[in-house]
Parts: sequence; structure tokens; C-alpha cells
Amino acid sequence: MAPSRSSSAQIFAPKRFLLLLGAGVLVLNLFVILMAWVSLHKGLRTHLDQAAATAQNLARVLDDSVGGTFGKADLALQAVQEEAERALADPARAGAALDAFIGRQQARVPEVKALRVTNAQGVVVRGLGAGMATPVNLSDRAHFLRLRNDPHAGLVISKPLVGRLTGTWVIVLARRIERPDHSFAGMAQAVIELDQFSRTFSALDVGPRGSVALRDLDLELIARHPEPVSAGTAIGQRIVSPEFEAFARSGHRAGTYRALTPFDHVRRTFAIRRVEGQPFYVVVGLADQDVLAEWRQDLAQEVLEVVLFTCLTLAASWLLHRVWVRQQAAHARLEALLAEVKTLGGMLPICSHCKKIRDDKGYWNQLEAYLNEHTDAEFTHGICPDCAREVFPRRSAT
Repeated sequence: MAPSRSSSAQIFAPKRFLLLLGAGVLVLNLFVILMAWVSLHKGLRTHLDQAAATAQNLARVLDDSVGGTFGKADLALQAVQEEAERALADPARAGAALDAFIGRQQARVPEVKALRVTNAQGVVVRGLGAGMATPVNLSDRAHFLRLRNDPHAGLVISKPLVGRLTGTWVIVLARRIERPDHSFAGMAQAVIELDQFSRTFSALDVGPRGSVALRDLDLELIARHPEPVSAGTAIGQRIVSPEFEAFARSGHRAGTYRALTPFDHVRRTFAIRRVEGQPFYVVVGLADQDVLAEWRQDLAQEVLEVVLFTCLTLAASWLLHRVWVRQQAAHARLEALLAEVKTLGGMLPICSHCKKIRDDKGYWNQLEAYLNEHTDAEFTHGICPDCAREVFPRRSAT
């Protein structure tokens, strides 16, 4: 009996197999992609955490360095202030003797460019270094005015300014000098060049795109490496990221954040610290391009491996599908052949006299005609010896 149309269609339309195969390949590839994403995300966090730790360590070093510089400068400044006040009471300590004392103090603090003393009118009268031969009046400087007007001002640190004696960008530490009656007699000042901070910052290994900056509590720039624009022109600018402003408002002394630098639009991991005992922030930034260079190589390798794995699984599933379809086709052909063979099985009605066979429609057919229709056999006619003797008796006798 021939196979039915529905059975044949089911064999050659393997929808269930294709769905299972596609689902299996999809789940496998999604699992591999998920594992790759987890690995890359973990690696990204590790690199960023390492960058934050490195930036924090560098910021701590700068905190100590900057704090130490200003601390030593203030110690020398207090010594000069006290000696100048003694000179007001004892003229023997004035003049060359005070200059010599100032020279000894300055030699102990090489970070200080100059130690100088002014009178009550703001004119520089004592000190060593270039420009001393020309009288310079500092009475219009903000730090001088504050010291003159506020007896309790203590240490006053100026904004960055161009020194009238040095001609370079400097920051000034100043203290009030008083007469024995506590009236204003002038000021003692220590001058620190901003280039010194730039040199210190450039010695730190923050990568090709890293940055180091020193800002005051008003967030104004004092020194930065590298310079964002032409030398010196960025000093005093207050262009900071929203994350920096949020940190300044928080009142914390140290912290980390990631932000896009307004100067050069480079995303960095920043560590920020309030300098101990001083009105400054030190900020160290490590650029993502430097920090994540190795991670980006891992990313490219992971993506390549995932793409290759996906291609291999798709190719393997396609080959498996082809083999399965061929097997199904061969199985179908075998089933068809077996079905044809089975049509001759069972009991066949045959005439005991003429040997005709009755088909399933009730017709009697010659044996050779029935077999020719239901099999691939072909017939040629001959005569057996027994029939030959019966049909041709004479020929058999001879």
C-alpha cells in the first residue's frame, strides 16, 4: 500500500526539528555572549577601580608635597615676621642684618622664590634677589590691604598674580608686621612661583592624557599639567565639571569621581583631596583612553571570539540540517520502496485453472500483467520442457 500524502509531507517539512535546532543554537550563542559580557564588565570595573586607587595614591602624594611646600614656606615667613618685628624694637637687627637673616631662611626653603619685607606704605624694603634695586610698591595688592585692615588676619595667601619683581606667575604667602604698640608696620611675604607646581606635576606618571591640577577653595585654577591652553592663560579660570562642584559643596576632604574635563573634553577618573591645613584642592585625573587601553584590546578579542563562535555554530547547524534532511529523504525513499514491496504481500486470489489473479477492484488479470503493474519486473515469453512436450508431441518424440 502506497504511503499517504500527509505522511510524506510530515517527513519533508521538519518544522519541529528546525525549531529545536534554531532554539538550541540561539540559547548557546546567547549564553556565550552573556558570559563574554560578564567577563568584560568585570574587567572594566577592575580597570576603573585600579585607576581610582592609583589616582588616590597620587593625590595623597601631592597633598603631602603641596602641604609641605606651603608649610615650610610659612615657617620661614613667620621667622622673618618675628625678626622684622624685633628689628623695629632693636635697630641693630635692621638693615644688612635683617637681609642676612632673610637669606638664611630662604636658603632653607628652596621652594620659595623670594622672602621680602615691606614697610607700612607697601614699599619693599628688605629682601634678596632680582629687582630689589628698584623700589616696588605693593600697597594695591589684595593681600597687603587685608593685612593692613585686619590685625587678626594671620596667614594670607594671595590669588595667582604676576610678580612685579619676578615678572612670572606667583602665589604669595603674607603675614602682618606690627610695631611694639601693635600698629601696622608692613608685611612679610614669601613668593612661590607657579612653575614649581607644574614641574612637580609633570614628574608624576599619569599617562599621556592624564592631568594634575591645583585649585583654591573658590575652584580657581592655580596650576595644571598639562596646560589646557597657551602657557599661563588658564590660571585663575573657574571652569570645572559639575562633579567637581558637587564635591566642593559636599564638604568632604577626599573623594573620587569620573567626569568629562571641560578644558579638553577627555573623560577621566579623578581623585581629589583638600590639602591638609591649606586652602587648596589637588586633583589627579587618569584618562579612560590610557586606563582602558588594555581592556579595549580584551574587548576586541572577546568580540572576535564571539563572532567566530557564532559563525561556527551557525555553520555547524546548517550542515547538521543538511545531513538531517538528506537522511529524511533517504528514509522516505526507503519507505516508498518497502511500501511497493508490501503490495505483493499477503494472500492473492488466483485461479487454480488459468492462473489469473484478481486485483483489488475485482478484475481478473493475467499473472504477468499483474506483476508487471505492481513490480518493476519485465517479462519475456518462452516455453518450459513439460509444456513443450504437451504442445509439440511430435517434436518431443524425435
